[in-house]
Order: sequence, then C-alpha cells, then structure tokens
Amino acid sequence: MNVEAYPRPYGLWLLERRRLFRTGRWIALLATFVVLGLGNPLATRYLGELLRSSTSDGYLQIIVREPKPSDGMASYFSNVPSIGAIVTVVVAALAFSVRANPPLAAMYLTHVPSRAQLLLPRLATVAAAVTVAALLGGGAATYATTVLFGAPAAGATAAGIGASCLAVVFAVAVTFGCACVLRGQVGVIAVALVVLVVVVPSLDLIPGVRRVGPNSVINLPTALQTTAWSTDNTWATALMAALTLACVAGGLARAARWEL
Repeated sequence: MNVEAYPRPYGLWLLERRRLFRTGRWIALLATFVVLGLGNPLATRYLGELLRSSTSDGYLQIIVREPKPSDGMASYFSNVPSIGAIVTVVVAALAFSVRANPPLAAMYLTHVPSRAQLLLPRLATVAAAVTVAALLGGGAATYATTVLFGAPAAGATAAGIGASCLAVVFAVAVTFGCACVLRGQVGVIAVALVVLVVVVPSLDLIPGVRRVGPNSVINLPTALQTTAWSTDNTWATALMAALTLACVAGGLARAARWEL
C-alpha cells in the first residue's frame, strides 16, 4: 500500500490501524488474553476435582483446598508474563521490523524521511491494541472468577489489571528497541524474549533491585491477590514506566541512524 495515498501525518496513523485489522494481528492478541481470562479460572476451579478423581482408586491421596476468588485471578495473572508476553512480542516484532523487507523499507524510508513519523504510529497502534487486549483479558478473568468463586477484591483486581497492562506495554517497548537495532523479524523476537524472560528476572539478583525492579511489576498482579500495595510497588511502577520510555527513546535515536 502506497504511503503517499494518504495525507501526512494522518495517513500513517490510518495505515497502521488498517494494517492491524487487515493482518488479523488483533485477533491473536484478543484471543490470547480473553482465552486466558476465561480459561484459567475455569481450570483452577476444576483442577482439584480432576486430581482427586484420578487418584480415587490408588494409595496416593491428594488434598486440595477449596479455591478462592484470589486463586482465580492469580491463575490468569500468572500466565500473562509468559503466554501473553510471547504473543505480544511476536505481534510487535512483525509491526516494528520495517527493514526486514528491503524493497518495502526503501519505499518507507524515502517517502517518510522522519523516523519518528514513520515509527510512532506503529508503536502507538500496537501499544493501544495490547493494552485493550490486556484490559479485556482482565475483564474476562474477573467475570469468570465471579461466576465460579465469587467476586474478587475490587482494589486488588483493578490494580492487578493496570499492572498487567503496564507489563505488556513494557514488552512492546523492549521489542521496539530491539527492532530499531536489529533487522530481521526472527532476531528481534528472539532477543526481545531473551531480555524479558532471562535478563529482566536476572536483575533480581542485584541487591536492592528485587523490590523495585521491572520483574516485581511483572509479578505484581499475582502478588496483589495476597498482599497489599506498598511504597516499593509505587517506585517499581514508576521505574518500569521510565524504562519503557527509555526503550522508546533509545529505539528512536538508533532509528535516526538507519541507512538504506
């Protein structure tokens, strides 16, 4: 699709919204988070019964306590940093890897000399889509938990959904930074996942970082189901927001030095 077919700067924003729906990437995001939201509380509700029935004729006895609303929400939140992050990284990498197709990249880079004007619509569109998917997934988990266990704590649920949205936007920003450094889509996906799955958790090994590091925000939605919000959580949230902006700023600075 020719970028010149739309007036700038509005044209690129319209193009990215249409690309999101035309490629079906929104389906992958929405399906992943909503299925996790509906499926995890359901699995938590009946897992104990399945385990008890599977050992009814044997000598092994499994004792499972009655699940609570917090267990239903925690089961959803615990899967967002893994399954949700993988889908988020893949969708973001496909959108941000402008240089993966050299002929198309040449057209973009010659018709839109400003790297910020070219990349920010992509970044904002993907970040908005991921945020909406995380909100809908959290809403689905809240609904399923309420039906199966009873209403979860409103404050912990709202704060957990907000923290999960920040965590997936952070994953988008990390992928954006990787895409501005690397060229191929596979390399961007691999490096972004290594950063999120290996590097970020490893930061907890640094003294003092465990309480306020980015990994604490990633695990915060699950932790809030059993603990109250603390000052450390506030600092950790602010730090992750700053790291998100730093990834975007660093990516734009690197993109400014792109060559055809």
